[in-house]
Amino acid sequence: MPDRPFPYGAIPKIDPSNSPHRELFSNHPSAPFLLTKFSNAIWLEKRPEELQALLGPHQRLIVANVEQDEELKGRTPDDEMDLVKGLQPAYYIPSDRWVYEDTMTDAEQLAEIDRCMSGTREVYERITGHDELSTTVIPIVKGWKQWHLERCRRTLDDLGLSYCAFDVTQYNTHDMILGDVRRLIEVIAPEGILLIGRLDPRVLRKCPPEVVAATGVYNWLNKSQTESGRLSRENFRVWAAEENEVFRSSQTGLHQFEDHSHVRIHG
Repeated sequence: MPDRPFPYGAIPKIDPSNSPHRELFSNHPSAPFLLTKFSNAIWLEKRPEELQALLGPHQRLIVANVEQDEELKGRTPDDEMDLVKGLQPAYYIPSDRWVYEDTMTDAEQLAEIDRCMSGTREVYERITGHDELSTTVIPIVKGWKQWHLERCRRTLDDLGLSYCAFDVTQYNTHDMILGDVRRLIEVIAPEGILLIGRLDPRVLRKCPPEVVAATGVYNWLNKSQTESGRLSRENFRVWAAEENEVFRSSQTGLHQFEDHSHVRIHG
């Protein structure tokens, strides 16, 4: 498997079937990483000419199997591997499941976390065992309690994975995000974290230095629009520079990932 730097900085989550998104990000020098969810990546996998037009030589695609519960139901590692083999993204976040605090028992939470980790292990082993695939796996950590995170840590340790994703899309407060991120770091001790669902600079300024990347939609979309509602490549450039400065000013470790680190995530 290839050595690659961790994804870093502010990463736009995009819908490649949306032509204004493709026009905005095609070969954009300020967007070295683009993230899209699994169901949207299917559209791109079926249109290789659009993938070729979208990604410049400096850009890397991250596909995340992280989306609404209804989309995840019935999706198997076979389905995931079909997409990975067809699209061959630079990075893949596999096998997300749902874990809720108020509507699930501890046993139900445990079962979903174990399904996530089992799927992660299978997809990882199948990708690393495929000579023609250069996709790097980024595991997603599920849960918020210490025993949730311990369950995930076993799999990450077994597979030698030191960089992970953490989904905070449905979190209601900044304090909840920061508290759970700090607990994740205490239990798992990752080298880097990709925060999914929050590009708010008010949160990112307070995050520990292990949070080296974040992805979302609202912030970049809002800041890239002109008064007429069109998306501007220049407006995005300005936003990306300001957003990445938040990482650089508040997280001294980011320079290491951006400029020097070429870590073999697959161990």
